Amino acid sequence: MYSTDSPAPGQEPALPARTAWYVVVGSWLWALLPIYLFGLLSWVPVLHAWTNLRRKALLYWTLATGAATTLAFLLIMLAPAGPDSDSTDSYFYGPAFTLLLAAMIAGSIQSFRLRREVFGDTGRRGQVGASDWHSMAAVAQVEHARARRAEARTLVEKDPGMARELRIGRPDLPNRAYDDGGLVDVNHASAQAMVDMLELLPEYAEEIVRAREAAGGFGGVAELGAYTSLPAPIVDGLRERAVFLRY
Repeated sequence: MYSTDSPAPGQEPALPARTAWYVVVGSWLWALLPIYLFGLLSWVPVLHAWTNLRRKALLYWTLATGAATTLAFLLIMLAPAGPDSDSTDSYFYGPAFTLLLAAMIAGSIQSFRLRREVFGDTGRRGQVGASDWHSMAAVAQVEHARARRAEARTLVEKDPGMARELRIGRPDLPNRAYDDGGLVDVNHASAQAMVDMLELLPEYAEEIVRAREAAGGFGGVAELGAYTSLPAPIVDGLRERAVFLRY
């Protein structure tokens, strides 16, 4: 059962707290970083955004701007010094200046575009606060769990022996060091684990245990549905978290 928080009758719902001033100032300093350092650290805001949003495109942007600034720095370091360097330094400083300018422009565009996503909509007074951060954290947590489940499923398919040793899908066993994102091995997990992790009714979980013992385990969700009387929507809902190890 899921609970929802609602205000008492006649009570106005509380508005989220206003964003603190230092968060607003910090978000703008963050966005302006590529400009006031002339591109030298243009990759920093994008890298920070990637650590929060986990978008592959942001990682590519980080690598591209980081490579540009690194190459520019190397060109500046390799520029000859001395009275006879006037005729050759343009071959070094010119490309370095161009790379830094490109990194500054690209980094600025990205940082200004991503500022609200990373820090929340700091321009909305009285409408942005802790609830926004909690929502972003909740979404990030779900995305992280999905990524962990995808990785664990790949391991189950490619190396079932290792998956068994790592106790993938066995939340009912102690001393599990591997994070599988909340998978449940329907062929071996206890009925209580299926109740807790898959949110099944106890009678459904017990029926699954009886059916798997009679059938010698299931090959997948389709077999589970064929050998049990669980409603089809409930069976389909198990696809996100169920795995079926054979051993």
